[in-house]
Order: sequence, then structure tokens, then C-alpha cells
Amino acid sequence: MRLKKIQLIGFRNYLELDLDLEESKTIILGKNAQGKSNLLEVIQILSHIKSRRAAKDAELVNFDLKEAVIRATITDKELEEKNISLLIRKSGRRTLKINDVSKKPKELLHNLYSVSFMVDDLEIVNGSPSKRREWLDSVICQLNKSYKDKLSLFEDILKQRNSYLKELTESGKYYYRELNQSQKDQLQVWDDLFIDRANQISRLRSEFIKDLAPLAKSYYQKVSGLDVNLEFNYLGQEISQTDLEETRAKDFARSYSNVGPHRDDVEILLKAIAANSYASQGERRTITLAIKLTELELLKEKHLENPILLLDDVLAELDEDRQDFLLDSVRDDFQVVITTTHIGEHLNKWLDNSQVIEIEDGKIKSNNKLEPAF
Repeated sequence: MRLKKIQLIGFRNYLELDLDLEESKTIILGKNAQGKSNLLEVIQILSHIKSRRAAKDAELVNFDLKEAVIRATITDKELEEKNISLLIRKSGRRTLKINDVSKKPKELLHNLYSVSFMVDDLEIVNGSPSKRREWLDSVICQLNKSYKDKLSLFEDILKQRNSYLKELTESGKYYYRELNQSQKDQLQVWDDLFIDRANQISRLRSEFIKDLAPLAKSYYQKVSGLDVNLEFNYLGQEISQTDLEETRAKDFARSYSNVGPHRDDVEILLKAIAANSYASQGERRTITLAIKLTELELLKEKHLENPILLLDDVLAELDEDRQDFLLDSVRDDFQVVITTTHIGEHLNKWLDNSQVIEIEDGKIKSNNKLEPAF
């Protein structure tokens, strides 16, 4: 799988951009706040549908315009070409065409696979449970073609169940025992749907963690050079009617469903101790690096396609040994797009197979194939 071309109109600070990605390694060079990360964001949208940086589509459109256009050309493992055109409106409505055929916006998924390693990915270890759930869902959506639909259905049922709980409390029903039979029956309908959809999500998340854990442990040991134990545990389980009944008092009090995959977490243990509390900064970076390399391997194994690796100023967060391991782990047949403010010694080893694009204020200042300096 290879991303061959990106064209932008009105996307963030790019009024117009036409970029051919000619080499397997693309280095996007420039000072801060020039638009380097915006190019990686485009690739994230192409592979994940949504941006990790924007809460609303309006943020993706240039301030002076009402809509933005992303066009991309992708080739698959059979070298068949696919042309994607995505129109993003500030209103939030999107229009998608693939090879000039209109598609539903959700059909953007599974045309391009990518793994991102960015500074804020350290929050997989350091951050809140919501950050880990967001990470889980984004990876599984790429691995499992039905997961996005299952997740959307669960979120809809969760919203409806919460809405009904709120409706009951606003009508003065603060306890289950105060409900009449009709209200109990309606709540049971939402309970049954909620349990079914929640358990589908929990099962898929749990399976993913089981697949990830041994590979991430192996990568951690290779990066660190230490025979230490790294564990991942999904802190969620399939729920039953009994579980919902046990949280009913809290559900009514908060008008919110207090058990389910929307509340679950992933426990990361290093040497049998919680990594988010006790691991050093270097150890947390190594765990994150091990996770990202595992994502690459799992996507390659699942789809028999090489995902694109996106590196956003992340080398500055890694010491020399970890930089070397990351760059040496990326095989020549993987496409990599990396942003940086300068080409240091470690990136120099890639220059003989790299296209170096210098970005300034949303424009391409230079586009060259450089020779390594020795």
C-alpha cells in the first residue's frame, strides 16, 4: 500500500497544495507552526476518517473558506490505483468519492492504513482511561472492518439509555422501585440492547489486547535490552443484567450508565507495577514505542499490506538508542512520513531513499531528494 499523491484546497493553512510522494521515506522539514503536522493530519483522516486534533470539521477548513477538499491517490499491493476525493464542509457534512463513485463518508475506512507515533501518544501510558479507550478504538477500527459500525451502534444505544434515565429522573422517578410496569419494560428494552452491544465491544477489545501484549513485551525487551516483564490487561468484561441492576442506584442518581466499555480501561504493568504511576519517563517512552511497532506488525499481518508510519517530531522525545531502534526497525518496503525541524545525524542515514519537503507558511518551499552527508 502506498500513498502516491496528496492535493489540498482550503485545508487548515493550505490554500492550495499539490504533492507527489515519490520515495518510500518522506521527510517534511520546517519550523514550528508552518503546517508540517497538518499534512500528517490529512493522512490520519484518510485512514481513520476523523482527525485526532480537531473536535469539529470546521477546524479543518481554512478560516476564510466554507469548505476544504482532500484528494489522494493510493496504490494497493496489486498496484491498483484508487483516487479519493473528500469534501469537508464547516457545517460538518462531508461528500466522499472513490474513483469518481459517490460513497458514504464512513466508507473512507480501509482504503489506507496508518500508524501514528506522536508526542501525545505518550498519553497511552500517562493519560486518562479515555485516552486509552480512544487509542484502542482507533487501532481496532483499522484491524476489524465491522468494529466502527459496532462502536457507533453501542454509542447510540448508550446515548438513548442515558436519555431515558434522564427522562425518568426529570419526571420525579429517582429509584427503580418507583417505576410503573410500562417504564420498567421500556428500560428493559434499553438494558437488553445495551448489554448486547457493550459485550460485542468488550470482546473485540479484549482480543486485541491479548494479541498486542506478547508482541509489545518482546519489542520492549529488544529496545531496552532488559529481560523485564511488560503486561497489558483489559480492565473490562462482558456485563449481564445483574451488573446493570447493581449500578441502578448510581445510574438513576447520575442519569448515566456507569458500567460498560465506555468506562473501561487498559492496565499497563512494568515489572508488575503500574506504569502510569511508577515507570520513568524513559520507560514510558519505550512502552509507547513498543506499542507503535506492534501496531505496525498487527496491521501488516491482518491485511497483508504495509501501513504508512507517521512520525510527528517524535525523535526529539527519544534518546539516541531509541531513535536508532525505531529507524532501524522500519523496513525499506514501509512508507514513512516524518516531520522535523531539522535533519540530525539519525535521519541522515535515510537520505539516500528520502524525499525532503520543506514547508513554510502552508506552502512547499523546496522539494528535493538529498544525498546523505558523511
